[in-house]
Amino acid sequence: YIQKMYGDGLQGRQLLMTRRLLEKGVRFIQVWHSGGQEWDNHSAIEKSLRRLCGQWDQPIAAFLTDLKQRGMLDSTLLLWGGEFGR
Repeated sequence: YIQKMYGDGLQGRQLLMTRRLLEKGVRFIQVWHSGGQEWDNHSAIEKSLRRLCGQWDQPIAAFLTDLKQRGMLDSTLLLWGGEFGR
């Protein structure tokens, strides 16, 4: 159930591991999406961002839902940013 909720992609696996680390008391976790300069778009911006954001849509929704269901969301600060903090 949980793995299906997060999805089978890299981002889902990263966020599921993040939730497990939070449960164990780890206080700071950075999830990194690398792949070269994928987020640095100068052409086909809408197409690129739809693809990149689409990779995170299901996993981040699952992560937030999972934290809320476990009573962990109120004590978790989630920051989301790009290469320029936007």
